[in-house]
Amino acid sequence: MMLGADFNTYIAQIIGGLGSGSVLFLVASGLSLIFGALRVINFAHGGLFLLGIYFTYKFQNLIGWSNWNFWISMLIATVLVGLCGLVLEVVFFRPIYKRPLLAQLIVAFAFSLIIAGFMNLEVGGGGTTTKGSPAFLHGQVHFGVQYVTYFKLASIGVALAVAVGLWALLYKTDLGRMIRAAVSDPELLALSGVNVRWLFTGVFVIAAMLAGFAGSIGSYEGAFDPNSGDIIIKAFIVVVIGGLGSISGAFIAAMLVGVFEALGTIWVPPASIAIVYLVLVAVLAFRPQGLRGATA
Repeated sequence: MMLGADFNTYIAQIIGGLGSGSVLFLVASGLSLIFGALRVINFAHGGLFLLGIYFTYKFQNLIGWSNWNFWISMLIATVLVGLCGLVLEVVFFRPIYKRPLLAQLIVAFAFSLIIAGFMNLEVGGGGTTTKGSPAFLHGQVHFGVQYVTYFKLASIGVALAVAVGLWALLYKTDLGRMIRAAVSDPELLALSGVNVRWLFTGVFVIAAMLAGFAGSIGSYEGAFDPNSGDIIIKAFIVVVIGGLGSISGAFIAAMLVGVFEALGTIWVPPASIAIVYLVLVAVLAFRPQGLRGATA
């Protein structure tokens, strides 16, 4: 244990944890959006995250590497994962929305395994790495012997922007009002002339794009492998801690999880993830509906 770590080490770990929590939020926000609108726990979301990494990796090798290609690769990867999400929802998920929860979980988990298997064939079990962050994000802020990369800091900014954007979408636009109406009374919304089925499809695609975007950003952190899709477990923990269906709760919870996991590498290096589960247990013990979840 390193409880006696100096102040600079703690600051660096906290900021780094916020950076990791930012990528986690991007995954969890899509998961939370799908559950909030469709009441589906989409474990295939981890596979969509993997596809975001894979497409970014492929396009980096295809079009070369520069500041502009960084944006192009990320945009293409996000859009392609959104299209994959469209196919998944229309062909496979739409027919099972009214099936028991267990059937939905099995189908979602199966797709997560299928995508992980595809990744294993493409990059091998040992994984591979992308070309790293673009030139304009090279560099780091030093805290004594510790440091935080500019890319981590940029990730925090991106997460804040996405959180604000999702809030504006849900509460300041007609689309957001329709989504919230569909959650409370889809039959009444359908009677008003809204195609609820395609509205749900749109929500699923937005969530898939968030997963692809998260994967694209996460790919610049270093090596990845088919097990990188396990981020869905942490994302699910974030959704539960924040409150099922709450975007603001997911943001707060993702930052908490990122920071506590980072601090866990100082306190209990061999079992840092245990700190995250302790946070989960503590929150649910005192607030079972989550930090921002609605009371029963």
